[in-house]
Amino acid sequence: MAGTSKPIDTPAPRVLARAGRESLGEFEQRVRRRPGLGGAAACLVILVVVMNFFVNGPENVWGRGVVVVGLLIVITWGYVWFHRMRGGLYLFSEGFADAAGRRVVVVAWSDIRSIKGHGTQFAAGSLPVGSAFAYEVAFTAQVTGREAVWGFNTTYSGVTELAALISRRSGVAVTGPTDPYQR
Repeated sequence: MAGTSKPIDTPAPRVLARAGRESLGEFEQRVRRRPGLGGAAACLVILVVVMNFFVNGPENVWGRGVVVVGLLIVITWGYVWFHRMRGGLYLFSEGFADAAGRRVVVVAWSDIRSIKGHGTQFAAGSLPVGSAFAYEVAFTAQVTGREAVWGFNTTYSGVTELAALISRRSGVAVTGPTDPYQR
């Protein structure tokens, strides 16, 4: 895996510095995040409403408020999305670092205590409308020495393979559901 990442996939200097302080070893690979389609769809709907108010002219204070709040929501979501997509999960020889925005979570393979899969089904009445799948990795935090939990879901590309890789490297078996596409 070493040397397979493109130069653009190298971690930011702050991630490399934190990984160095936590003794995670050599950088091997970046696992990218996928853009959230739900947020993009919601922003598109908000933009359509805002543009309708903008083109037809907001007639009152409420209409102007919708335009301002709608644009603020879309701009904020775009900013958060941009920073989230720039981060990702960085695999090192002795652990991993997850970076999203300013947050960096660093976990050594030896500190992982459990990996558990969780599936959730959503319904409107009795009609199934969607599902979500995530894994939770319980580990002992190196800084505090306390038990902590880090979660990752299908926003990461290849979430099942990622869980298997973390399991293999840490020597901890995955419990609970393991496939997001099966019930």
